[in-house]
Amino acid sequence: MTNDQVYYAKGFKKAVSDTHAWRTVENSTKFITSVLKPDFKVLDVGCGPGSITVDLAQNYLSEKGSVIGVEPTQGLIDAANELKASVTPPLNNVKFQLGSIYELPFDDNSFDLVFAHQVIIHLQDPIKGLQELARVTKPGGYVAVKDADLDSIIASPEKYELLRDYFVIKAKNAISTDVKAGRTLREKAIKAGYKSDNITTSKSYWLLADDVEAKKKWVEMTVNRIKNGGEIIYPNDEKKNDEISKQVISKWEEWVKDEASLFNISHFEIVYKK
Repeated sequence: MTNDQVYYAKGFKKAVSDTHAWRTVENSTKFITSVLKPDFKVLDVGCGPGSITVDLAQNYLSEKGSVIGVEPTQGLIDAANELKASVTPPLNNVKFQLGSIYELPFDDNSFDLVFAHQVIIHLQDPIKGLQELARVTKPGGYVAVKDADLDSIIASPEKYELLRDYFVIKAKNAISTDVKAGRTLREKAIKAGYKSDNITTSKSYWLLADDVEAKKKWVEMTVNRIKNGGEIIYPNDEKKNDEISKQVISKWEEWVKDEASLFNISHFEIVYKK
């Protein structure tokens, strides 16, 4: 049976969602701005704690435009609504609601732009998810999807490769996370029925290197997630799980003090015109 929320299968954890709350349009979904118009009706599928969704409403959409954020986990909807309520002046062009990517609660051909950021990567049935995104997109509208390629993470110098390995091991031991999701995104879209001539493929990355404060913030969030996120790396070996968690925390604490260190996560993106 397909689970509509495998990422928080064991329940909502703020320490996990906090590692997503720093994301904005500029640093995470800039690729959608090539097609986005201020009066668009937008759907953010798998909106997480709502930081990208609120940013869209506040800085990219006019009063004639609107955006809906959808998540199947109530804790994330609550976090997103808290963020919305903190913004002044109040935003009237954004809302959040429960919904699964496998059965979006909207009619066919409802939105000008439908996007999913780091969502397809975690799905048990990514093809069905991509088909559902296209279903609710208007003819002539756009589906925009972005996924990380965890298998190509770079942690440098070489002594920090455990940080890269941790991401990959965690993904491989998860219910369905695809460590090669980024590079196979276009392939999956074509299998879902997207016409290849209508797909524009691009690549971007998150690079932590020069900005010392950004590196500190990343490590703070990541270490808190390891300590309090409730994620199990080795499901059947508690001792091994504790050991790798301590090793990774120690490496992050060393990495953040190293002026030569860097960490890079590559992403692939597609924009599909329906």
